[in-house]
Amino acid sequence: MSHGLVTAIGNVDSTGSIARDSTVLVGREQGADALRTLRPGDHVKIHYRLSPDVRTPFRFAVGGFPLLRDGLLAAPLDATLAPRTAAGINDHGHRLLLVIVDGRSAASTGMGLPDFAALLRALGVDDAVNLDGGGSSTLVARDPGQQAPTVRNVPSDGTERPVSNGIGVFARP
Repeated sequence: MSHGLVTAIGNVDSTGSIARDSTVLVGREQGADALRTLRPGDHVKIHYRLSPDVRTPFRFAVGGFPLLRDGLLAAPLDATLAPRTAAGINDHGHRLLLVIVDGRSAASTGMGLPDFAALLRALGVDDAVNLDGGGSSTLVARDPGQQAPTVRNVPSDGTERPVSNGIGVFARP
């Protein structure tokens, strides 16, 4: 979709970039059914905002579970070695750390959650949430002055895995 007009219909192609001023609509279940009714040239308006349904209390913003609360283990944790991803807060809530540990590869066997929590604590993290791990644990960054980002870790699948969500951090020069 570009400038409010549907430009193409099809399955999700995770191998290209999204053109500037374009929006990709992806739906599941009823959302996918609604998107199937669209045709190229149709006008579409998108309105969105974060607003909890008053009948259902808002309980989370990202999928995952707490690893650390106030520097302490949040719950008994699985010790299975695996690739891991977490978001943590330190410096009294002034710094966000996004941490990835490789696993299931020649480069790394991964970490169990108790050791991952200990690593986060060693980095000064007070509160942390474990995010999707495994083959979804991929860190991509762009060096200053470079045009394209590059994968900075060794994903367990050997390459980036198509996933429907992620955390993006963008900075203006």
